[in-house]
Amino acid sequence: MGREDAAMTLQHCPSLVGVLAADLGTAAFASLPSASAASPSDPRLRRILDFIDAHLGECELDERMIRDAFALSRPTLYRLFQALGGVARYIRERRLWLAHRHLDRDPCCSVTWLLYEVGFASERQFQRAFQARYGMSPAQWRRACRGQPMHLS
Repeated sequence: MGREDAAMTLQHCPSLVGVLAADLGTAAFASLPSASAASPSDPRLRRILDFIDAHLGECELDERMIRDAFALSRPTLYRLFQALGGVARYIRERRLWLAHRHLDRDPCCSVTWLLYEVGFASERQFQRAFQARYGMSPAQWRRACRGQPMHLS
């Protein structure tokens, strides 16, 4: 590789990192079992998934809220979500996906505003979950979406 090639690679690095991070995030979310894979014939599950999507912004959303709303026992709810990796995991993954998508579409939004908007109770909880899921902090992802240089630590 010549100097011109190296300079071009470094010049395009921020946008390439953003594209690669987006692909990685999409692939990671796609690896989760889909709602339809759980049991497409069970209308209860579809109603519960719609309920979760409607209440994602509420940090109180948890398995108890769902059980109360649908008059389900804990074992029944857990059985419905077994193929999705569990209730808490499904809720967390939906929240992270929504936050990731929002930062991608509006990289100027406040991370603090966003974490509450998607239902996380604390900044630390959100930062850790996002980092574990996507391999970078929300602020790093936002910089990548803006096309700014990444500062990985």
